[in-house]
Amino acid sequence: MYAKDPELGMVIHKLLLDKKVESPVFFDKLNSNNFTLIQQKVAELLEVIGLDLKDASVADTPKRTTKFFINELFYGLDYNNFPKMTTNPNDYGYHRGVFSEAISFNSTCEHHFVAISGHAYLAYIPKDRIIGLSKLNRIVDFFAKRPQVQERVTRQIFFALQKILGTEDVAVGIKAKHHCIAIRGVRHDDTKNSTVEFGGQFASSEQLQTVMYNMMNN
Repeated sequence: MYAKDPELGMVIHKLLLDKKVESPVFFDKLNSNNFTLIQQKVAELLEVIGLDLKDASVADTPKRTTKFFINELFYGLDYNNFPKMTTNPNDYGYHRGVFSEAISFNSTCEHHFVAISGHAYLAYIPKDRIIGLSKLNRIVDFFAKRPQVQERVTRQIFFALQKILGTEDVAVGIKAKHHCIAIRGVRHDDTKNSTVEFGGQFASSEQLQTVMYNMMNN
């Protein structure tokens, strides 16, 4: 299990509230303290739509679903789960771009509660600190693991990275498939959607932006 930093999580939570990009949820609801209540509500929903919870195949579905919600699908609703962001001094004076390509993620559309799946593309230009590269994957996964909108999660990752890295020079791109488009409504299975956010040198440099777009379109 990865190391967590709840204190940093609350700092990021307050930052996102100030930036008006925090998710519209009550962050104290989905946790193990409410396991029994959540399990009860899941059971009620399944019964309302017609499942027979006395059947052996689905008898434990409310419990399994609740564990899945708390520990996996929506663990990003609890800032106590915020990943520890290990950074190191930039002793070697590296001040060019660091690019992290095709970070895979799975999220949930908050409009229809179906899957969003895709890749995130992150970049930053270090100042005084260098981040452990796997932490970039962790922060994408944390913000993906809650009901989401692609435009919002792009900006959440962006502002969180600027704060953690201590630099404005951050870029975030996301390309994702929304299964609410693939399996309902227009039912277009091949549609993908792209969002970007640029800060600092990335906002002013067409060359750096082109690098990001080329990564996303490979």
